[in-house]
Amino acid sequence: MEIYTSNKYDDKKTWQLFADGKTKGVFQLESNLGKSWSKKLSPNNIEELSALIAIIRPGCLKAFVNGKSMTQHFIDRKHGREEVTYLHDSLEEILAPTYGVLVYQEQSMRIAQKIAGFNLEEADELRKAIGKKKADLMAKVKKKFIAGAKKVGTVNKEEAEEIFGWIQASARYAFNKSHSISYAVCSYWSAFQKSHNTEQFFLSYLYYANEKQDPHREVYELLSEAKLFDIEARTPSLVNFDVKFNVKKHKIYFGIKDIKSLTGKTGDKVIDGIKEVESELKKPITKFTWVEILLFFAPKVSSTAFKALASIGFFRDFDGRITRNKAIYDYEIYRTLTKAEQTWIQKNYEDNKWTNFVDCLKSLAPTKKEGGGTSKIARKQIVENEIQLLLDPPFSLEDDPGWIIDQETRFLGCPVTMTKIDTADKSAANTTCKEIVNGKKGKNLCVVGNVQRIADYTISKGDSKGQAMAFLTIEDDTCSLDSVVVFPKIRQKYKYILYEGNNLIFCGSVAKHETSLIVDKIHEI
Repeated sequence: MEIYTSNKYDDKKTWQLFADGKTKGVFQLESNLGKSWSKKLSPNNIEELSALIAIIRPGCLKAFVNGKSMTQHFIDRKHGREEVTYLHDSLEEILAPTYGVLVYQEQSMRIAQKIAGFNLEEADELRKAIGKKKADLMAKVKKKFIAGAKKVGTVNKEEAEEIFGWIQASARYAFNKSHSISYAVCSYWSAFQKSHNTEQFFLSYLYYANEKQDPHREVYELLSEAKLFDIEARTPSLVNFDVKFNVKKHKIYFGIKDIKSLTGKTGDKVIDGIKEVESELKKPITKFTWVEILLFFAPKVSSTAFKALASIGFFRDFDGRITRNKAIYDYEIYRTLTKAEQTWIQKNYEDNKWTNFVDCLKSLAPTKKEGGGTSKIARKQIVENEIQLLLDPPFSLEDDPGWIIDQETRFLGCPVTMTKIDTADKSAANTTCKEIVNGKKGKNLCVVGNVQRIADYTISKGDSKGQAMAFLTIEDDTCSLDSVVVFPKIRQKYKYILYEGNNLIFCGSVAKHETSLIVDKIHEI
């Protein structure tokens, strides 16, 4: 494995990752909020990355000036959509690197030094006073600031009061730059590894996900983003398995011990059972037939373990195509055999070269005597009935997509090989979640998606005050899209169909400088 390294902060691939908003797992920017604003800002150097980490804090996002948050002002100015202005010409030197927006605590301290002649200790007192939000302390510092400004003479009293008020409002939410720069360096290097050692990055994060509050949700979100890098998720199979998560040929495989029922000693017994049966039959398990799995491997593990393995598709690669339902169905019939009958089949298997389970039972049936034991029904008849059940099952052994999703969610914590949208008709869609994530813009965009998450938000200002809007995460078979916005009128209109788990058609637009799908119509499928 080649590990790509660099000692500079000039890697184009890394900066493109920030611009694309593919920052799941990237330090400080792994949240939906971080991904969205990273895409909007598109930082291309450490200074801008540091500023991004600072301006997505709640304070800056909630500090509105002229109808926009300070965060949005910064981004619009960075991209030339808004003129860079300064409260006073003397502030340009200090605020030019952040486009006239006060981002850092250190900037407020430098302004106090320049405008009011504060020494470093006095400037730090100003920082502390603003942070503590104590009125008496603020009044004392303000008096000293106005007096100092008069003495320095750079600005008049009115300008000094305006600048202090602006510092007080802005610096209240400002971030420490030394802290932010340190964060930015860590963020860059985690993004660097994700860009260049992508598979290893995802694999490492999957192990780390267990430390999260909701590890299964974390794994699911990570696997969804992996699709953006053309990395697919797979359940473990007997021809391709490991103890824990592993990556092979652009595919992430769950390990045996990632199955909920097999995390401890039960999982160890499965692994040991595989080794034992390989030793018995003197060949790797990848060379086994399905009948050999039933006869030799199944008895070495518990019923719970075998059914869990079957349910997540562990045996799918045998004899062409063994469905999950068929694996469980055959196993349940095998379990009805007595211990003596199971032993007889095992002992005679080598000589008879049976190719399927039906042949095993056909050979067994004539050996059964009428009556005997505690059973009122002849064992021969029971075996013959089981042969008939194998030849003519009473229900379909095909795997329903909904059932597959339920089983993978039950045993792996999330759907892996299929999603709920796989059960829906997607013919009405003219775009995909992946295309929107990758920057598709325009009007009349329609995507068929499953509603993964709804975050309602009550508007506190303007004409829509008190009304609820919603921020959605939806998913199709390409990836998830976490920047779907439903404004109050649309939220109210479609409230009876807009719920988590539902498959819907979302139609709307993505504006030129935006990253969110603004929904104007929702249709049932």
